[in-house]
Amino acid sequence: MNYLTTIQTQLNTEFANQAQVSLFGAALVADANAQQIKSDIFSTILVSMTTLMVLLVLFYRRISIPIIIFIPTIFAGAFALAILALLKTTISAISLSISAVLVGITIDYALHILTHFKRHNDPKELYKEITKPLIMSAATNAVAFLCLLFVHSEALIDLGVFASVAILSSAIFSLLIIPHIYKPKTENAKNSIVDKIAAYPFEKNKALIVTCLVVIFISLFTFTKVQYNNDLAGLNFMPNHLKTVENKLDALLHNQAKSVYVVSYGTNFDAVLTHQKQIDSVLQQAIAQQKIIQFTGLQPAVQSEKEQHQAFAKWANFWDKHKNNTKKILVTEGEKYGFSLDAHQSFYNKLDAGFSALQLADYNAIQALAVADFVTEKNGFITNATLVKLDEVHREAFITEIESLPEVLVIDRKQLNETYLGQLKTDFNHLIDYSILAVIAILWFFFKRLEWVLFSMLPIALTGLVTAGLMGAFGLELNIFSAIVCTLVFGHGVDFAIFMTSALQKEYTTGANELQTYRTSILLAVLTTVLAIGALIFAKHPALLSIASVSLLGVFAAVIITFVFYPMIFKIMVVNRVKKGLSPYTIRLFILSVLFFIFYGIISISVSVLGRLVFLVLPVSKQKKQGWFSWLMSKYMTLIINLNPFIKNKFYNPYGETFAKPAVIIANHASFLDTLLIGMRVPKIIFFVNDWVWNSPIFGRIVRAAGFYPVSKGIENGAELLKDKIAMGYSIVVFPEGTRSYDNSVKRFHKGAFYLADQLQLDIVPFYIHGHSEVMPKGDFIAYDGTLSTSVGKRILHADLAFGTTYSEKAKNIAAYFKVEFDALRLQLEDANYFKKKLLLSYLYKEEEVIQAVRSDFEQNKQNYHALNAFFGKKEKLMHWADDYGQLDCILALQQSTRKIYTHIADIEKRAVAQSNYILIHRNIQYVVTPVAGISKLLISKTIDVTTFEPTQLQGFTEIVLLYNPDFNSVLLHLGYKITYQTYNITHFVKN
Repeated sequence: MNYLTTIQTQLNTEFANQAQVSLFGAALVADANAQQIKSDIFSTILVSMTTLMVLLVLFYRRISIPIIIFIPTIFAGAFALAILALLKTTISAISLSISAVLVGITIDYALHILTHFKRHNDPKELYKEITKPLIMSAATNAVAFLCLLFVHSEALIDLGVFASVAILSSAIFSLLIIPHIYKPKTENAKNSIVDKIAAYPFEKNKALIVTCLVVIFISLFTFTKVQYNNDLAGLNFMPNHLKTVENKLDALLHNQAKSVYVVSYGTNFDAVLTHQKQIDSVLQQAIAQQKIIQFTGLQPAVQSEKEQHQAFAKWANFWDKHKNNTKKILVTEGEKYGFSLDAHQSFYNKLDAGFSALQLADYNAIQALAVADFVTEKNGFITNATLVKLDEVHREAFITEIESLPEVLVIDRKQLNETYLGQLKTDFNHLIDYSILAVIAILWFFFKRLEWVLFSMLPIALTGLVTAGLMGAFGLELNIFSAIVCTLVFGHGVDFAIFMTSALQKEYTTGANELQTYRTSILLAVLTTVLAIGALIFAKHPALLSIASVSLLGVFAAVIITFVFYPMIFKIMVVNRVKKGLSPYTIRLFILSVLFFIFYGIISISVSVLGRLVFLVLPVSKQKKQGWFSWLMSKYMTLIINLNPFIKNKFYNPYGETFAKPAVIIANHASFLDTLLIGMRVPKIIFFVNDWVWNSPIFGRIVRAAGFYPVSKGIENGAELLKDKIAMGYSIVVFPEGTRSYDNSVKRFHKGAFYLADQLQLDIVPFYIHGHSEVMPKGDFIAYDGTLSTSVGKRILHADLAFGTTYSEKAKNIAAYFKVEFDALRLQLEDANYFKKKLLLSYLYKEEEVIQAVRSDFEQNKQNYHALNAFFGKKEKLMHWADDYGQLDCILALQQSTRKIYTHIADIEKRAVAQSNYILIHRNIQYVVTPVAGISKLLISKTIDVTTFEPTQLQGFTEIVLLYNPDFNSVLLHLGYKITYQTYNITHFVKN
């Protein structure tokens, strides 16, 4: 190019006032693009990367950081090249150049490791914390790039193989290499600007939340406006001097007009030329009709054999008539000038000789005809191309007309490029679909929970939506370059989501705030992308500018969504419920519970409205209508209870109670479901309801229609109504506890039910409800899997004085009797597996190793844990030495909610996990570091090292329950304890 420029300068200088030489062509445009890219990279990326390296050195306080972070990337790149070389004999250079964007992903792995190592300064903790999210991130990105194998582009297929191997190996090399070559400083300060930004609670900033919601809402309407630009020429950089020359050429040669090639083809060159004459005739007519601007093809000198033979015939015919006369003239005139008679003999021989037609090879030998520029022959197949210039408006009509000719094909190179890029666009859309499926599969493989998959996919999906929405809002287009860079954005979104998931999971598992460390590593990853690629926003080259624009929008969208929305959603779905003492949501439980209440509301309103309308027109007495409505209500409650297929319903009636004789039914109350459980078994009943139920727009109409009674009116004011109902055979239901309890224990009975029974001279029928506190506990709308069991106790006659003579005495004695019977029912129904689901739900969403340990421990020891219930009373106050995650404490507290358990777990992490369990909100479980005074009963479930044990630790304990630890028996016996009970796994000691 420099040589051409030199020649141009010389000519323009020499002929300054006569002519001017300009240069233009694809090579010059390519050179201008290369020079501009070089200039942009030098002025942006080199400066920004230098700045980045300085910042990283300052952050990590190591001058070798720039080398450390690139070592795994270099190793991974070399390894990926080796793998690709084994698989293929040739490698696309384009794919390797595009793969440079992978640096933005691969160095992030090094940054994550460095940041967490700087935080913990312990290799063991580092590997425990970072290995899973790092491998997950690498696996998801690698699989996403492998989806390029389905794209119809050899270069992108090479890119897919190279990128997937490089990314996965980079993560592995980072884990293997960096902890060996990087030793963090002993001080672990978090005073840098990045640390302070990472410590900020983004999810609590209302302005950020509102802004994000607005952007997401706008993106719902703008993401569809993103267009895909198929015009590669539009992405070229064109300097001003080349633009000027291009405009001049266009004025002369119509370069800006649409160019198409009209191709005739055949197996015989002569036939192709003959056919071309017909095409030229059509093209001449098209010019006359202004359908095309001009056309360029074979010169007229290139003729078919028929035309050549016609020319030969004309030649022969001409000389047949004039040959003799011409000879005479030449001889006569030649004699005047001294020519011999045979001076022109060679000419005469030519006149007498015959001619043969020129073939394709003959024409190709004549370079001035440039036949090779238009005619191609291969394996006996010949094509002849004619370049046609026309306006875009006439293109479709012209192509339709010319292709109607036989053996004619129209080739539009620009259209071919657009078609190819259009195929890449389609492939890109498929790539997104495949990538999402691949990411979901990887997340499922590691998390084993649909909820975690959805939690992780939410920020990824929102990032894609917001990125596309902002592109649509700002009028940015996708092209082949920015589409490929979208894989980088997608990779960052996946990385951020996975690492934030790990942070939230760890925080939820132990209660320790780990968000700052993970946010710091994410912010550093953002910083590398912004400085390394985002700096190209200042570039002049259109392709680089499009890459930078998409990168900046995507990365900023990813980090904001991940920092703001992800923690907020997780807290709503999990953390906030746990703080209230409720189980976190699961997808299935949430959906079924929502459907349950929707159907409940619909059926309630339908039964109320339709039932009353139907009974209003029935020609029967009011008493019969009331009876029929009560029967309908009972069936309605039966339907509601059986809506959830995961909730079983069992009924026990050992005394054959028919409720034919009215009575006051007393029942324990722990759930919204209690009224339904009683109503489905006893059609003729009257419930005492609170005012909010009586006045409810959903329940009010139906409870009033059913004849229920509002408590606020008082028994005295409704005595006559109640007596009328009793006379009709109705029983009265009262929950003596007065309110729902959070657990399965029976609270203190109030006297109202017994006063009512005494005043109305009714029998009392105990109704024991079991499982309701586990299926739908107080304060929760989730219907958990389980079994609802109802048991009808023995009728207590009004005249029976065994429980006392006054209603006060009866209240006290019947309450004690009720509790004894209910405890007996619990012992019958609650086997070793009864609290399994509730226990595992309390560890739901914690780290997998914790969940697996709790599940495995429960399966191995559930019979022992169940048996321990017999060794501790309802209100037992005990000390527990443990080495688990608190699962045994939970089981003991679930068995009896009034127990007070003080547990010592030496392992800090296990103790933290145990303390974060939501069951502790409504149970008396405390985790202590030092012994608690005043406790005489001790449970030991951890292994005791008899060689280091100090007997003074047992001071004050008069009763010890030993789980396992057979070697410790002799120690206790030596210290004066005696065995009162012993099985293979449980031994009970008391102090002599």
